[in-house]
Amino acid sequence: MLTPTVVDLAKGHFYPFGNTPAVNFLRDYRPSNSDNVDILALGCGDARNLLFSLWSEHKGNGCKFNFTVCDLNPAVFARNIFLLSAIQTLSLDAGDADYDLLSRLWRIYYHLFITQDDLTFVKQHVSHLRAACGSLEAWLQSPFGSVFHFSSESTLMEIRSFWNSYSELRTTDQDQQIRQSIASLHVGDWHINGRIARVTSHGMRSAGAHSLESVDSMNQALHEFWKTGVVAGNFDDVAMLRRENGGCVNPLISGSPTCPTEFAVPYGVEPLIGYHLAEAFSSTQSVPTSMDVLAKLAKSQFFDWCRSFTLCVKSKSVSVMCHTGEAINFAHALQDLRGSPTLLADTHRYTKPWCATQLLLEQTLTRQFDIIDTSNIIDYHGILNVLPAVTPLLKHAPCSILYFESLLQAAEKHESTLETLLHANVTTISLLLGVTPVGHILDTTTDSFESEEIFDRVCPPTTGCLAQLRLRIPFRSAFHGDRELLRDGPCKPFPLLRINPQELASFFKQAYLSMFREAEDTSIRNAVMLRKMNRPLAGDRFFYSRLSLVTLVAAAKRTVQTDWKTCIDALMQSIENDRTLILGSNGMQELYLHFHQTGLWDVPLLRADPRGQMTPYGRTRSRDESGMLGSDDLPAIVHVALVVPRSKLRIFTDRPADQVGTPGLRLTVFNDQLFDDFNFYAIDTFFGRLKEAPAANGEMTIDEDPQGWSGMSDLIVTCAVPTWPLLVGNRKDVCLGLVVNSNASFDTVQYSLHLGFRTQVFTANLDSNHVKIFARAPTKAVSATAQPTQNSAMCIDSIDYDFQVSEEKPAPEISNKGSDDGPNSATESAETISWVVKLKNDCTVQSIAATKAFAPNSETSHALRKGTAIKISQISPCVMELSLEQLTHRIAFPYPINGMKAKLTRNPVSIELSAPTSNSIEVGGYAMNPFPVIDQNGTGDFLAWGMGRVDIDRQPLVKLPVDHLWLEGMFATASTRADRALNLSDMDYSRKPAMLKLREGLPLLFMGLVGLHPRFPGKIFRLYVLTEGDKVDAFIISNAIHHDRDSGSIFLDAFVVPLTPEIAKSGLIQPTLNANRKEIIDTAREEMILWKHLIPAIVERCRTWEHKETCEYKINTTNTIPLSTFACKSPICTCGNGQDTNHLPPEFKPLAAFATRVAIPIIHAIPYMVAMMLDKLPNSTSSQTPAAPRDICGHCGSIKFSGLKACTRCEKVKYCNHACQKAAWKEHKKVCKR
Repeated sequence: MLTPTVVDLAKGHFYPFGNTPAVNFLRDYRPSNSDNVDILALGCGDARNLLFSLWSEHKGNGCKFNFTVCDLNPAVFARNIFLLSAIQTLSLDAGDADYDLLSRLWRIYYHLFITQDDLTFVKQHVSHLRAACGSLEAWLQSPFGSVFHFSSESTLMEIRSFWNSYSELRTTDQDQQIRQSIASLHVGDWHINGRIARVTSHGMRSAGAHSLESVDSMNQALHEFWKTGVVAGNFDDVAMLRRENGGCVNPLISGSPTCPTEFAVPYGVEPLIGYHLAEAFSSTQSVPTSMDVLAKLAKSQFFDWCRSFTLCVKSKSVSVMCHTGEAINFAHALQDLRGSPTLLADTHRYTKPWCATQLLLEQTLTRQFDIIDTSNIIDYHGILNVLPAVTPLLKHAPCSILYFESLLQAAEKHESTLETLLHANVTTISLLLGVTPVGHILDTTTDSFESEEIFDRVCPPTTGCLAQLRLRIPFRSAFHGDRELLRDGPCKPFPLLRINPQELASFFKQAYLSMFREAEDTSIRNAVMLRKMNRPLAGDRFFYSRLSLVTLVAAAKRTVQTDWKTCIDALMQSIENDRTLILGSNGMQELYLHFHQTGLWDVPLLRADPRGQMTPYGRTRSRDESGMLGSDDLPAIVHVALVVPRSKLRIFTDRPADQVGTPGLRLTVFNDQLFDDFNFYAIDTFFGRLKEAPAANGEMTIDEDPQGWSGMSDLIVTCAVPTWPLLVGNRKDVCLGLVVNSNASFDTVQYSLHLGFRTQVFTANLDSNHVKIFARAPTKAVSATAQPTQNSAMCIDSIDYDFQVSEEKPAPEISNKGSDDGPNSATESAETISWVVKLKNDCTVQSIAATKAFAPNSETSHALRKGTAIKISQISPCVMELSLEQLTHRIAFPYPINGMKAKLTRNPVSIELSAPTSNSIEVGGYAMNPFPVIDQNGTGDFLAWGMGRVDIDRQPLVKLPVDHLWLEGMFATASTRADRALNLSDMDYSRKPAMLKLREGLPLLFMGLVGLHPRFPGKIFRLYVLTEGDKVDAFIISNAIHHDRDSGSIFLDAFVVPLTPEIAKSGLIQPTLNANRKEIIDTAREEMILWKHLIPAIVERCRTWEHKETCEYKINTTNTIPLSTFACKSPICTCGNGQDTNHLPPEFKPLAAFATRVAIPIIHAIPYMVAMMLDKLPNSTSSQTPAAPRDICGHCGSIKFSGLKACTRCEKVKYCNHACQKAAWKEHKKVCKR
């Protein structure tokens, strides 16, 4: 396996329901007309995300949505396909039959106990599924085969075993045993004398903006579910079960991954958590939300989602490909299908841990995807194992996106999360892998993290337990949000980046030390163990093996051009000399092996005849011995298997599962007379027995025991090893051992007490029957219809560079006026451009240098030889412009840069431009356009690149009146500690950063609509006037506040009316101002520029209409969005004018023809980039708001564009006339100062 092998006897847990609210896979992607949208969901879990995504994208635009879904547990797919296939029969006539079927499916999918009538339906429907799944061919011919597909015969067979179990009759004893299991989980330590003894806070996330208010209700819902076996609030269902003496155990929930008849659902799992329940807590009453309200809301969403899926099925716009297996192996196998693998297929030969089923995929699987979602698998496998597996599967398109999610706290400080997860500088590793966290380059997000910020306060983690922190982190190519790079059509891949091999070796060495430091650095072991005992972190699970480093290097070769031999020579020399890690030298043979097998590095001992070779431990033995080691064609790399007797596993099996822990295992080769352990962590394990293949050609087959840990068979541990250590010294002295990994944890301590210092579970020498040696990895007999994936012995040399790179030679281009140097450049062999990344000693990026060479006789070369002055300017986040008299060249960079620190070096026929990189908390980069809007496919289909889409009409309204506490709390927790420090300082408001003023000005629009404006409490403001000095720029008309289900936040449904000369001539401005209460948003130049960038983005995020052929964005010669950043000029096109204006408040209907609908978000700071403000500030909005703007009357709030008179004493507040000033003086004199 690519990841370390772990004993986890509790991993038989079955999670039938999601433990987070459903996410919309399509929120950051806009489907185009009639195109296929390919979605890969790894660790997919239940059907909620698929259903919610299709419901959210109900208009579809004629697209077909192709889902490829992977989960380790076949029981997940057995349930999901049962549900989704049953939904297909809906008539969609909204009649009683559909309602009854959906109600039945709700009970079957979610309740622990169901009625006899529901059980009969289960058996009837599953009989149709069983009849269809005799083989892949039979399934394709069935009524289900057009929608549901399987990656392999083995996946279908595993799922079929659970469908079979649904039809089996349980005995009374089996039924009673499951009921007792459920009851014991409910009573346990969660209930004492009938009262809830422990509070859980997972359900907070489902309540969105009302997370804090929801704690009691969601906690009650959890306990009601486990008390009754029915989703809380379904009182009629409880009554039905009582009439049947408790009903029947639900077969769709009662099975475990290893035994379909064994209950394995852990306490804490609860169906309501997967739904969006914020609107249930919007009531202005202070009473807790009742259970029936929650149930009705969740059921209504379930019904709506199911109907949307049926619509997709009937329109043939959805397909679902299922794969049962380990996600990382599956992703690498998809790379194999593409013909561009990162690793040798032997490293991912089997479908999942502790299983001997080979990973043999159908050739029809999708190989690249628009959207990849990895759920929270990084919590189990580590992000550096997942990234190299999935990034080559991401399509090279501006809208393509990769999601990672974590539910566990990774770093002691949240703002250190990314570097802790990645074990490296974020910018450096982003350049190497071709994707970057969007939050690392954009300073804004619409996602709320309020529930995470208060999580620990509501439910502090138990000592020694992992702390919770949910982060959903999107990754994209860093330059795809730069519209300048897309102006000539879809952006092509960047050529390979050049990096000095020594600098690159230093980077990989630092990453290597960081990956293994906490497990193997003895100098910090006591401190690490103490921290783990008190507050462990996600990374304490020990994710990485030496193969992880090799995979990272292999992945970097896709994007980096360097002298790889020199690089890896330097890397290996540095690792060999390192004495920091106690097991560093023991892992060298595994490193040598995998670097050699991937073709990254040549090891002479691993390609020569292993006999008679001189090694550091003497010369290898000759041919005169039996078995594989005596064969004529003995390879330099062989596979070994250690057969561990069942009795030796009692160290694990004789203990309660909760005392076993999660110890890691490794295979060692050692010779106590010559050398210590050679450790191999990338091993495969399964239960059963080995048999020599009939051909007797050195191959072995596996007779696997499907009972696994529950059976009686021996354990087989196998991996590839170099042959030469098996041939040095006496044969009887060479041993193999199964060893518990040593790291700074309680697991290591307890096992060392029983197994000794070396923690050896079992050892045997080469003469033992417990050791087998063979030429190739053992195989298990499979169906002849399953076809193996493609393999490549030297996989790195056969990479298909569709993902992120092109040819290794520099990309040429034509030089002319206005030429562009970058991915889309026109090309001519005489002119080239290349990029060099320079690293500092700490392996952070010092600069990226772009060198442009011109044709000797070109105009630019003549200008350079003449000494013509060169002007440079940064025109977009990733593009610099060079001007030589009338000649201009645009040079693109693969990452956002800080052009203010750019350096220019000129030569007679070339120019080198170098600049430091930029991120979201540094100058430059996307600070030039923090709300990018891009043409995602070159056809005028625009997308707000860093701002999730919303369908306003499908998002629930926030009920009025609004409790100011939760609303102000939402605004407060969107801020950072730095923001608060500035607000509490004496800094003049005009000197504060423009982004801070924008982020804190937006809440006023929300507060004014609900009568909570800090300066005018109780008054409702719908009209806001955006101004810059004396220039009136736009009207913003508020309509309503909505919950944003997908982000857990809220947004303002509003309309923007740019006050262009056209509308000025209409005569509508002054009547609108005179007839409505209004508030001025007075901005300085920098803040106005931000508004001009924001407005196009908030239009695009909620757009339901298509851009016209005459769209100003399309015909704009400067190709910029916004169209203008100057006051009184519109930043947006007119395509949205008059669209969706049925929601425009009646008093503003005269402006409808000029109004464009927008969804104004709360702009949240990003907790994995900056320190957040953890304490709620009820009065934060008012304390952060500046004095009344100069163009609004300080008493009556009226606005005039001239003629307001300032107070002669303080000169800060203005009034309409003397009467207003006199009326306000009683209060104003308290603060009026010269």
